[in-house]
Amino acid sequence: MKQSFSEVIKICNGKIFNLPAHIERMNFTLQSFFGSTIPFSLKNEDIPLEFREGLVKCRIVYSLDSLSIEYYHYKFREINSLKVIHNNSIDYSFKYADRTAFEKLMAQKENCDDILVVKNGFVTDTSFTNVVFESDKGLFTPSTYLLPGTKRQTLLKERVIKEKVIRIEDIEDYRKLYLINAMMDITDNISIPISRLKIDSL
Repeated sequence: MKQSFSEVIKICNGKIFNLPAHIERMNFTLQSFFGSTIPFSLKNEDIPLEFREGLVKCRIVYSLDSLSIEYYHYKFREINSLKVIHNNSIDYSFKYADRTAFEKLMAQKENCDDILVVKNGFVTDTSFTNVVFESDKGLFTPSTYLLPGTKRQTLLKERVIKEKVIRIEDIEDYRKLYLINAMMDITDNISIPISRLKIDSL
């Protein structure tokens, strides 16, 4: 079975966000796996009329010889708690369409809303976002991410956030954790206080 990948693009009131970064990642992924790319473009006029108002998630599933596009009206997930899950073998360096690895970890989240994955003692990502930690010294994202998200890359380039090694024992140095991805910016304030992290043991 040929490997397939996904890409999520934010659309708000008919405007497409950060498209070049998404196309760049798609091309890099295809080149890495298949040694070739496929032509792809998305224009405002391509968006179905019913998805030209409000916040919309455009999900693309693709491989070298296939591509499908779906649109959904999007609402932010309510995240009030995260369960810290230790897993040293997870690999999500490419945005695979198959999310079985995360589904298995999510089964361990107990009564929390999502998980925060720690790999080899280093903080990485949640099941669907990169993370940013806030302290008196600023905003920091772990250098040990699972996936280099497009929003993460944008915020780094704009110097809104800085990259930093963050170990599990460093979490107590911060007061707040933000969740970011293509659909969610720092300014959307999808966040929790560090006290809402469920950590069984260090």
